[in-house]
Parts: sequence; C-alpha cells; structure tokens
Amino acid sequence: MSKVLITGSNSNLGIHLVSKFKKEGHDVLCHNGRHHCDLSTIEGITKLVNEAKEFKVDTLINNVAITCSGKDFGQYTPEEIQNYISVNLTAPILLSYHLMKQLKTIININSMVGLEIKPFRTMYSATKWGLRGFSQSLKAENKDIFISDVYPTKIQTKPDIDNALDIDLVINTIYTDGFINHLDRIILDGRPNKK
Repeated sequence: MSKVLITGSNSNLGIHLVSKFKKEGHDVLCHNGRHHCDLSTIEGITKLVNEAKEFKVDTLINNVAITCSGKDFGQYTPEEIQNYISVNLTAPILLSYHLMKQLKTIININSMVGLEIKPFRTMYSATKWGLRGFSQSLKAENKDIFISDVYPTKIQTKPDIDNALDIDLVINTIYTDGFINHLDRIILDGRPNKK
C-alpha cells in the first residue's frame, strides 16, 4: 500500500480524498492548513516536506488551493495576489521538487478554470494555468514519476451546493482513473447541458 500526502485535507475535497485513500488501505499524511503547516510560507512548506520525508510519502496529491473569489482583478490587494501564487502554485511546485526522489505518483487537482478563460477569476486562473504548465513540462522531462492532472468543475462537497459534481463520483474517479489506472488527464465536467 502507498503512503499518501494530501494537501488541504481539512476541508472540502481533501476530507473526502483522505477518507477514500484510508478506506482503500493506504497510509495518509494529512496537511491541515494554517494550524499545521501554512503553505503560503516557505517555513510551512519546509515543515511539511520534512514530515513527508519522515513518513516516507510515495504519493503526493496537490489539492490545497485558494478558490475563486469572484472579484474584479483591480479589487485584489497585492497581499492577496501573492497569497494565491504562494498557495496555489509555489506550494505544489516546491513539494514536488523536494519530494521527487521518493515519489512514484503526483496527482495535481487543477480546475476547469485551468483549461478555460473566465472573467472574475484572474488569480485563480493564473495559478491553475501555471500548475497545468508545470505539470505538463514535468511529465515531458521525468518518466520515473507518474503525474495525473484532474480538471473538475464545481464539486458538491457539502449538501447545500447545487449544480455540482457528485462527490463520490469525483473521489472514485480520482482514485480509480488517476491513482490506480494512471490516466494522466482527467476532465470532470459537471455543468448542465454541456456538450
């Protein structure tokens, strides 16, 4: 069985991924945000890297992200812009970099926004397009690690979320298609009437 690090494991999709991997018999190292390792800082990333090395992680699921705020670009503060870049892009890149020698699998939880341009998502989009570019380039140069990119639309991580992908479908697809069957690109488009 694998030893799996799941970032952003204290909320939303992360909680469900932790449950799925544990149910399937894997050992999971949970990353629990600011009160554990703040991935907006180099210190927090370093702390998590050290824990992952000690845990002997062989699978990294880059799930943590600051999601869409719905703001016009001019409404962001410089600090918010930097935070988006640090959490959504720098953290997955540095975790991958520092753990490469022990990893067999990386699963990057991206977004449909990493494939499509949409207004009022400038920073989320910028970081997800950046993650996509990083992941595809790393695939081209490194054949020792399997890398899967997952592009979902809105996910029903809570009962009150409407017009969203079923959470069980999402976690089962990530586990089966990404982790087990090594599909390197997974698109989960749950939008109604999408052709």
